[in-house]
Amino acid sequence: MEVATLGLSDSTLEQTGTFLNEAAAEHARILRPVLDKYSADAEAMSSRLPPNGTLNPSNFYPDAHPTKVVRMNLTDDLAEKLRRELRIQAKIQSTITGAFFGTYFPLSTMFENSVLFIPSAKRFYDLNMDIVHHYFPQVHTAVINAFVVPAGKIPYGTHSASSIALQIPSLVEREQGFPTLYKSFHTALVPSPLERQPFVIFEEAEVDAPNLQYVYQFLQEYELDADEKADIDKALYLFLDGNLSENHLPTVRDFLMAKYWEKKYQDKPSPGYFCNSKVGDALFFDNYRAHADNTLPMSEQDRVTIDFRCFNEVKYPDGMSSGLDFIVDPRERVYQTRRKRQGIEFLLMALGYESYNEFIKLIFGKVLPINPFELMTDLQFGIYNKSKYHLLDQNLDAHYERVERLYEKIEADGEYVLPERAHAAMKTLQNS
Repeated sequence: MEVATLGLSDSTLEQTGTFLNEAAAEHARILRPVLDKYSADAEAMSSRLPPNGTLNPSNFYPDAHPTKVVRMNLTDDLAEKLRRELRIQAKIQSTITGAFFGTYFPLSTMFENSVLFIPSAKRFYDLNMDIVHHYFPQVHTAVINAFVVPAGKIPYGTHSASSIALQIPSLVEREQGFPTLYKSFHTALVPSPLERQPFVIFEEAEVDAPNLQYVYQFLQEYELDADEKADIDKALYLFLDGNLSENHLPTVRDFLMAKYWEKKYQDKPSPGYFCNSKVGDALFFDNYRAHADNTLPMSEQDRVTIDFRCFNEVKYPDGMSSGLDFIVDPRERVYQTRRKRQGIEFLLMALGYESYNEFIKLIFGKVLPINPFELMTDLQFGIYNKSKYHLLDQNLDAHYERVERLYEKIEADGEYVLPERAHAAMKTLQNS
């Protein structure tokens, strides 16, 4: 089933029968309990928020385009290998995090970390970069995100792309620190009819990327009951206060964005759309557009996906090269770099490595003082432009041979057991 030419699929977008305001409201309900994990001093919150405090709202409106269904280069054999590897990867992820599923966080085996866990992802990347360049000629960096929505589970709910820089109005005005063009090729590895919880895109909704101060100000224009008002106040305060954990920061952000869509589209319903995708069909869409819907009925079958996440070249202020430079305190930058290395090292230990340096020597021929943020992008810290050490551009055959041996063992044993050294590394991360 090799696709020999660049072209659009004959599959089309169809309505799901769901709507953005309802999907967003359900996602907000699911995310809301994260607020209970934190206390907020009433006096401090009152002084920080209006009318006593001042907000600095901003909103970015990208040059958005309609979603297209594109055919990707994908043989039957490659699709089968990807499905197998993704299901084993999901087993490793569930061992690491229990029932936790679907959110961007440092120890995920998905998002940019997929390159470590999916041997066939590199082959898919190499086969399809011509298609990516054809439909998105401005692409500078492309990464692979590969994941499974397991049977009997719901996917992560309605969300959209963001960036640390999009929270800073002066950077938004200058279009610095974030991708002004942020596209995905969300590729089906299994057929995705409506009964299989397909990927949902809210095609008629406005494409924008507001900062959370804008969202908060916008929400004040709507009727909010006392509990809603308290939740929204607390969420923004916790975000601005800077004391959210790295795992909860995106959750609180997505909670506020879900409330934004819930209210914004309550009187102008925006329908969800899906594609009854064949294997190899990709939704080429704008990541700043609201997408995903966890209100569809749960499926008795897995949904398996591989996704190109693509950015144009990101410009930074003079003297800066990534979002990490927005952290003023140099000690905090050193700490976050160490945490990034520890996170990658943990994931490598989960795959059987002794250390980060063992992996670096295997890939690059010798131990090099490579900043861990140079190996892959990092959405949390606004690192989008690839470096010369970008893993997807390296020869990863030796690494993937090790991964394949581990995967064969997992299949033979029927289970995955986290190595003791990985357990110890996780405790170090939790306590640092």
